Amino acid sequence: MSVGFFCGCALVTPAPRQVVFTAMGCGPYDRAAEAALERFIKLDNQIATSQFVVHCGDIVTGRNTDWPESQYIRVAEILKNGNRIPTFIVPGDNEWNDQTDPDRHWGYWEKHFLEFERHWKLPTPVMRQENRPENFAFNLDGTLVIGINKVGGKVHDADEWKRRLSDNGHWIAMQFEKHRKEAHSAVILAQARAPGNTDQFVDSLIASAATFAKPILYLHADGHKWFVKEGNWATNITHVQMDLISSNFPPIQVTVTGDPSSPWLFARRQNSTFWGTAR
Repeated sequence: MSVGFFCGCALVTPAPRQVVFTAMGCGPYDRAAEAALERFIKLDNQIATSQFVVHCGDIVTGRNTDWPESQYIRVAEILKNGNRIPTFIVPGDNEWNDQTDPDRHWGYWEKHFLEFERHWKLPTPVMRQENRPENFAFNLDGTLVIGINKVGGKVHDADEWKRRLSDNGHWIAMQFEKHRKEAHSAVILAQARAPGNTDQFVDSLIASAATFAKPILYLHADGHKWFVKEGNWATNITHVQMDLISSNFPPIQVTVTGDPSSPWLFARRQNSTFWGTAR
């Protein structure tokens, strides 16, 4: 005879763990912005609340169309020096396809920024797309993070542009399918917004978002002016554009809450004595 016991207690599902990260894009564009970024990195490490950092591309201004390799080295060192927080980066058009020799400048980017996170000990494995290693993904405490090569700027080769958009769409779809059960949210990191030149990528994103059916944050740089658009392109996508890096606009901090009714919290660190942006 078997005996069963019932305690009368309801099963409690553990609350999702929050993920907190720092994000920036577009800069530093001049020496003042470089100095500001160095200070912001120091402060971010001082409070040590972000689990990782991401730069969403355009590490140099587009006004110079033949940036020397030394500037790529300089920005890489700024992002590394005194920084204990694992840092990722996606490409931007200013440092690549808007340059006089895109192939040469892409070589600079690959040399100094590809797999940039290798300089730190990572809390979770990072996956790379086999045919496009600049695209990455990782799952951190139920938050799926995906970085893609989605830039604005000049189209030098229409066929290559379409292949890259297709690769981006396939990478997102594959990661959504692979992590759909264990992930409660997804963050897509890019330099430019989803549309642009063709609707190919945004159509793919909409289809993948419907299948994933969980909150998605599409976070990018490029436009230099902050906005938040909920339900953009799909009901479960929040579209956010960041300010450019300057003494008045520090990197933002994003909290992924795991709560589908309020999945994102954004701290712009404005009007702050600590961040030096008080007015």
